[in-house]
Amino acid sequence: MYLGYWQSSETLLHGEFGVYPSKGIRYALSLTQTGLHIQRLVPKPEDDHRTVVPILDMVGCHTLRRGSSETFAYFSIYTYPLKKKKVTMGSSRTRQRTVRTFRVDEASDYSKNQAAAEKWAVAIKCLIQGIPISSETDFIPDLLPRTRRLLLLLNPCGGRGNSLQQCHSHILPMITEADISYNLIQTERQNHARELVQAISLEEWDGVVVISGDGLLYEVINGLMERSDWEDAIKMPIGILPCGSGNALAGAINYNAGFEQAMGSELLLNCILLLCRGTVMPMDLVSVTTCSGIRSFSFLSVAWGFISDVDIESEKYRHMGSARFTVGTMVRVASLRTYKGRLSYLPVLDAHRPICRSITLAPNGSLVPFQRSQLHRTVSDMGLCEERNVMYKRSSASLDTNELPSFETPSPGSPTALNSSSFPFDSVSDSSQQDSTLHREMERTIHHQVNGPKDDLVPALEQPIPKTWVTVEEDFVLVLAIYQSHLGADLFTAPFSSFNDGLIHLFYVKAGISRAALVRLFLAMEKGNHIEMECPYLVHVPVRAFRLEPLTRKGIITVDGERVEYGPVQAQVHNGLSNLITGSSRVRMASV
Repeated sequence: MYLGYWQSSETLLHGEFGVYPSKGIRYALSLTQTGLHIQRLVPKPEDDHRTVVPILDMVGCHTLRRGSSETFAYFSIYTYPLKKKKVTMGSSRTRQRTVRTFRVDEASDYSKNQAAAEKWAVAIKCLIQGIPISSETDFIPDLLPRTRRLLLLLNPCGGRGNSLQQCHSHILPMITEADISYNLIQTERQNHARELVQAISLEEWDGVVVISGDGLLYEVINGLMERSDWEDAIKMPIGILPCGSGNALAGAINYNAGFEQAMGSELLLNCILLLCRGTVMPMDLVSVTTCSGIRSFSFLSVAWGFISDVDIESEKYRHMGSARFTVGTMVRVASLRTYKGRLSYLPVLDAHRPICRSITLAPNGSLVPFQRSQLHRTVSDMGLCEERNVMYKRSSASLDTNELPSFETPSPGSPTALNSSSFPFDSVSDSSQQDSTLHREMERTIHHQVNGPKDDLVPALEQPIPKTWVTVEEDFVLVLAIYQSHLGADLFTAPFSSFNDGLIHLFYVKAGISRAALVRLFLAMEKGNHIEMECPYLVHVPVRAFRLEPLTRKGIITVDGERVEYGPVQAQVHNGLSNLITGSSRVRMASV
């Protein structure tokens, strides 16, 4: 298989190199559009075995020099291949860091060897970032775009509260290897991220990435939409690195890339890998208007009934991470409720599922030629790039919370640096943060009305719906409007959904379903098989807009997992309004 692939793929570069540390071993390397082919030359192997390192597993490539007196040059390739990992019940696959360092020693002059190493590094970086190249390309540094600058927003209380640990053990080292420049800000309270993105200078950043669950991204999107320059702001690429409980969007990004369904650190590593690649795709947003006229923009879902009850009521189990939803589901199934309501929708008949002032160093050590405006306490990558392996001693074991790297406290006027004790988290504990859902609803209403395109498919909430709409009045177990493939990292709710299909996938489950059947439905949803069950109580309709009118006083309505005021709510999809960092341009097509 590999031999045929070797012969049929266009060779971009070919060369013979030593390795580091030197053991008299030499390899022949051939670089193609999809991988690096490695064949050992010395000592000569017994067979013709060749290793292929896929470009998809690479995050970066750096040139190195051991000392000023040495004439050799080196280039290191950083990869994260999937490898088997033994677990209690069998085995699973997870990504493990692998570094291959090759010695360029053809010339007796260092500058010539360095030029050859740089040529390979440029070619590999172009392939990682999706820059078109061929065997005729002159591989010079000017081919590469300037260093990407990302604003990272980290919620230290998300999920199990280990996002800072994950940031140090996985995220920062990997994006540094990918030559990404960044500033990291820890959020300190609800809506802090919303305020931060309202104040940033758009031209200073190539993307905003949340290190948390889906709730923080909801804040970022609506903060961008509250800006006076919202039309430009909402086109800022946004990304997510899953360190929350649900991680639905991360699950969708993982699926879009063609990876196997993953959870926890496996999902995080997949998403960091995709972030390093940097591919951006349009993503639909859905404008949601509640009964008081408050409008917000949603990227994930609107839920009422069973799902929203589980989401909000399971907050007390937040310390359990994603397992909170399993516990919450069992509790709610034991006392199953029904909710009388009126659901109206516009069906789709032709649907096809087809910044404290800081200085940032570029990874080559040069200063980025501008300064950032005042935001808040931040962490930049200054110092991380020059001595990559000094600050981060990588190992297969995860860092313990008490083993996080420490940084010296900066002097007054110097760039802010992170210290494990320099962030007195005043964002309240889990118990007090969730003690009043009413307070959360009121806090959400004090923000300015968001801007955005006009909702031309829905009338005002107090107006009757158009005659072209369909209305269903039922006793519901749940109503779910979703526009991503996943409702959680392990809930494959809408396998036919894509990021910019212009559709809202409306699901509802009617009263009368047994507890056992409901449990089977959610178990099947883990693999996306629930549609094939042909459950008579489950209905799925692709729509462009909908209105939900609860006819009972009980119940909870959530938008992207966040509780909103209870009452009539309506929504409309806006096709491709935002940009999402997916790391893959793969387009899935399926039919309803």
